[in-house]
Amino acid sequence: MGKIDAQLLGLAVMKPTELKAEWRRVHGAPPPRVAASLLARALAHDLQCAAQGGVGEKARQRLIGAGPARAAPAPALSAGTQLVREWGGESHHVLMEEKGRCSYRGQTFPSLSALARHITGAHWSGPRFFGVKS
Repeated sequence: MGKIDAQLLGLAVMKPTELKAEWRRVHGAPPPRVAASLLARALAHDLQCAAQGGVGEKARQRLIGAGPARAAPAPALSAGTQLVREWGGESHHVLMEEKGRCSYRGQTFPSLSALARHITGAHWSGPRFFGVKS
């Protein structure tokens, strides 16, 4: 068994107070308020990165550039596109206009979400409600 394996096994049997002390020793800061099992996993990751040279440059660039996760934008609907949605036992026909506006039963709405809210009485993502979200 190698040195790293012994260290990893040591982490697995540590008590929560020992894991917190190890975190302070390794990071020079108080541990985050998380479960002991997560502290053990994070410390194991630190050991493995140190032993194997850390995260590769390609992975590091992907992590740095990733930013917060976002949903894919809804596809742009051109003016003249017609949408139909069954809701509450009736069909709702919508005609898309310029700049994302839409008309429905003689009224114009600024967005599909505003229209979905009008139809359902609840907050909905308009593209999701009308099934146009990718």
